[in-house]
Amino acid sequence: MVKSSGEVTSDKRRIGLFGGTFDPPHRGHVALVQAALSMDFDEVWVIPALPVHRELSGFADAKTRLLWLEKAFAGMARVKVLDWEVSQQKPTPAVDTLRRFRLAYPGLTPWLMLGADAWAGLESWREYPALQMLCNVAVFARQGMEKALPLGGWRQVDGPVSCVTPGHWCYIKVELPAISATQIRSTAEQGRSLIDLVPAAIRRDIEKKYAVTQE
Repeated sequence: MVKSSGEVTSDKRRIGLFGGTFDPPHRGHVALVQAALSMDFDEVWVIPALPVHRELSGFADAKTRLLWLEKAFAGMARVKVLDWEVSQQKPTPAVDTLRRFRLAYPGLTPWLMLGADAWAGLESWREYPALQMLCNVAVFARQGMEKALPLGGWRQVDGPVSCVTPGHWCYIKVELPAISATQIRSTAEQGRSLIDLVPAAIRRDIEKKYAVTQE
């Protein structure tokens, strides 16, 4: 937050940044966001990515996935869907998105929301050391990964508290639906209903998309 005088002030909102391909969005994604909001997050910002494989057949393009997310979270006032990465029209590393966030909100430190598997591989991310100076990390339990081990340099806290400074992490043990995007695409390809797998607002669109693209 910046005052009219140019002075940077502390913004204590707890903003979760939830990135991913969301190809397609499913009930597991929604459940994770709901879990975050039911804890100590004030808002969750959902940021679909544009990975290299997006040009292959059988996948939804950026515009489609962005629209799906907007429909899926339309009724949740504390959720924003941002086009920060898909609008770049090229793969965007997390560190670039975090730097963009810092420029836009200099007084606010976001919480990067990751599954325990992504946290375990965080040190391989591009410009990894820079992440410790740009965000905090909320690590969510994943099926088959009941624990999350500390990574060097990160300071563990009990939850997504109002940490003004970056470099903190917390582990959030939560049970989420065992659903994968691969499972959903395969189910739709077979012409089967996705009624228990994806949000109702986008179910028909997703069923049609993957059934058509796999013909």
